[in-house]
Amino acid sequence: MYFKENIHLKSKIVIKVFIPILRILFGLLFIGSAVLKLFPIDAFEMILIKQVGVSWGLAPLLARLLILFEFALGVCIGFGFWTKKMVYASLAMLAVFTGYLLLLIATGEGDENCGCFGELIPMDGPTSVGKNLIMMALGLVLIWKNDLVNRFSFKWAGPVLAIISIPVLFLLLPLPEGDFDQEATLDSTLISKINHTQNWDLETDDRLIIVMYSECIHCKQLATLLSTISTEQADNKLRILLFGKEDSIKEFVEQTGIEHLPYRRTTEHQLMQGINGTFPSAIFVENGSVVSNWSGRGVNMDLLSKILLD
Repeated sequence: MYFKENIHLKSKIVIKVFIPILRILFGLLFIGSAVLKLFPIDAFEMILIKQVGVSWGLAPLLARLLILFEFALGVCIGFGFWTKKMVYASLAMLAVFTGYLLLLIATGEGDENCGCFGELIPMDGPTSVGKNLIMMALGLVLIWKNDLVNRFSFKWAGPVLAIISIPVLFLLLPLPEGDFDQEATLDSTLISKINHTQNWDLETDDRLIIVMYSECIHCKQLATLLSTISTEQADNKLRILLFGKEDSIKEFVEQTGIEHLPYRRTTEHQLMQGINGTFPSAIFVENGSVVSNWSGRGVNMDLLSKILLD
């Protein structure tokens, strides 16, 4: 009898300790998900545009608001502030995201990275649905054991950190300038703007501008092929613009071997809008005017060699 009571007592102690730890881990998952979306935030914006159908004008703001909301859920749950309400909110968000992912999978579009954990931990639709179901199960456990969930809490740290994160995010990653509700086109005005920011001679003679993204596997494959082009051939016509974080671009350049080619980093959102977020893209310019442009699979070495060697 004593042995059974002792086992029961130890089980209750374990549960009392386990549930608060589970709450903290649950909160950390949301914090991690929010933070990882920042690396880079451009990629998360593109997911909202390409997969969800959000407009170019709304995507930068919506991306930041979703990250802030997810971070707020994480810190509030982790520190035990309004835990039950916050867990319900997290379950609602997970249910909405899961429903949308199931729709993508059903329409055959679930094989792309959904952006749940940013570009650093890419997940396709089925993987992300599995992750969401596990998180929803954990959330239900927290609601079931609500009487134990707020042990080891420091309640007011949650909302304080959530409020502080708002100005911090917008200071570190301000909204891009420009009217993105208006359709951006690849024209002489945009080329002139790129020429000014990059200090390149894009408004004289013929130039082939290749736009790539440092996290794009197809761009890496193309860049590896481009590395075989000589400096003399490249300097004559070729210009490369790379989207991505500085560290990521440095790694991209080293891995693909294009150090000898004329490349620059860009953050020009109107250019990304002009190519509709499709990487890689190629733009052929004559005396500052766009003559032709290609994107996706249309950008290949046969095409580029023909233009560069012409």
